[in-house]
Amino acid sequence: MPLNRATLIRISTIDRCLQNRYRRWTINDLIDACTDALAEYEGRSNPVSRRTFQNDLALMRSDRLGYNAPIVVRENKYYEYDDPDFSITHLPLNDEGLDALNSALDILRQLQGFPQLASSIETISKLNEQISRHTGTSVPAMDMERVEGYKGARFIGEIYEAVRRQRTIVIVYQSFKARQAEALVVYPYLLKEYRNRWFLIGEKASNRSPQVNIFALDRIHSVTEDKEHPFKKCTDFDPAHFFDDTVGVTKTIRDRARRVVIKISPQQAPYVESKPFHRSQKVEQRFSDGSIQISLKVVLNNELERLILGFGCHVEVIAPPALRARIAENHRLAALRYTTSSEE
Repeated sequence: MPLNRATLIRISTIDRCLQNRYRRWTINDLIDACTDALAEYEGRSNPVSRRTFQNDLALMRSDRLGYNAPIVVRENKYYEYDDPDFSITHLPLNDEGLDALNSALDILRQLQGFPQLASSIETISKLNEQISRHTGTSVPAMDMERVEGYKGARFIGEIYEAVRRQRTIVIVYQSFKARQAEALVVYPYLLKEYRNRWFLIGEKASNRSPQVNIFALDRIHSVTEDKEHPFKKCTDFDPAHFFDDTVGVTKTIRDRARRVVIKISPQQAPYVESKPFHRSQKVEQRFSDGSIQISLKVVLNNELERLILGFGCHVEVIAPPALRARIAENHRLAALRYTTSSEE
């Protein structure tokens, strides 16, 4: 049976709790521990249901994954391992368990940037060692795109915690245009990833009017908590939906989505249909040569322009006129580079 990320985190949390013989664990204690472990990853608390917890216990007790965990209930109240030395990380797994864990581990390996998951990842790493010993190798079956040595990764955990706990921070930040870094007091609202770069969406305490600011994590030099400035929410910023109408991360609270119409060549039409520019994409017309005309409802920003320009001659912006003119000017300037003579 396949294991998803949440199930693996819950099972490793239950195992870690039951190995702690210095505490007696009720069902509510274990459910709370699982809820907290998932909240550390998700950034919001979604209580684990009693039914989900019972399913996890049944899975651990069964031989479906080869655990056969000796979980007993003392005094009709307290859960513990009947064998004090038992742990799911100490067991050989059956083939189904190995297959399920391999699938889950491929995904969980991508979460190493979150120190909040360190305890779960430690357990998962032990399970991974078992897989390697059992099979004699550990061949990855999934390769997610990532940037090796990405400088901003070291701040992900710290900023994530500040966002989740709504704590004001001071960041030493140097934009690409600035000659030197400066210290900024920031109210952190959201961490957002776009094309393997992470961004902090927040508000500078020095802003004279409500607005959100965007900080690339790889331009941050340091992060510290600021206890002098109480955290302040921006009522115009909804982290769950702020970027619904945006390609990328460039947007202000005053930006509004515009209707964008684009014609796609026959060669690229199937690709654009299978991988839309944006969730709002609709096919408005199909032409006899196989080309299509699509519409989007998005904010006009640099990321949208780069996306369009990336298709070169295979796309034509129909509307709005201002966007069409900017794309045309970019193509004109690009063409000049190839029509003027270059020095040998």
